[in-house]
Amino acid sequence: MEKKLILGGSASCFDLFNLERQFKEMEQAPVDFIHFDIVDGRFNQCIILGTPTLQAMRPHTELPIEVHMAVYEPELYIKQFVDAGADIITIHPEGTKDVMAAFDLIRSLGAKPALAFRSETAPTEDLLPAMEQAEYIIKLTVNPGFSGQQIQPAAFEKMKALRDMMDAHGIGTPIAADGNVNVKTIPTLVEYGADMLIGGTSGLFLKGKTVKECAEAMLAAMKID
Repeated sequence: MEKKLILGGSASCFDLFNLERQFKEMEQAPVDFIHFDIVDGRFNQCIILGTPTLQAMRPHTELPIEVHMAVYEPELYIKQFVDAGADIITIHPEGTKDVMAAFDLIRSLGAKPALAFRSETAPTEDLLPAMEQAEYIIKLTVNPGFSGQQIQPAAFEKMKALRDMMDAHGIGTPIAADGNVNVKTIPTLVEYGADMLIGGTSGLFLKGKTVKECAEAMLAAMKID
């Protein structure tokens, strides 16, 4: 039986000069997967990470690596990231004309598909089939690619709308909150529908604390042992 994914660590917040130590800390902590952001400079106004970085990281961990493709036309890049070691590929409906075709491509390459929505995006019923097939759904609470942002207030209502829509159609796909996820914001995120957390600079990688200490505090805020 596959382990349930609850807490992910954001690779864009890693100490890239000390990857071996960083991954050792991750694997000693209750962290379930690595969240690896790709931003193409058009989907949002920054460019981060890429296949060489993923290839460098892959040998250092046996944790699942999820590649979050905050890009337009993800179909152009899916294969190279699966080849580089991605276990899960997350795409945005805002970035592709055919989510289900992209899901089929991801599965054909041996990876699992997941879905993500920008903070300002409201869910629509035409995406229910994709919601049902996704491993999980990332609900961004900030703009992709920039660390240290505050949660956008509208993101809470959009997350609740997503949860309510899926509940109304009997879809139990987990929702992962991504952006300014920390012990102060987690209770509200859970209240509005989050089942999973993606930790970054404000929650999982705090100065003066180990990843294990931070992860345990985040799960305690979620009331999960």
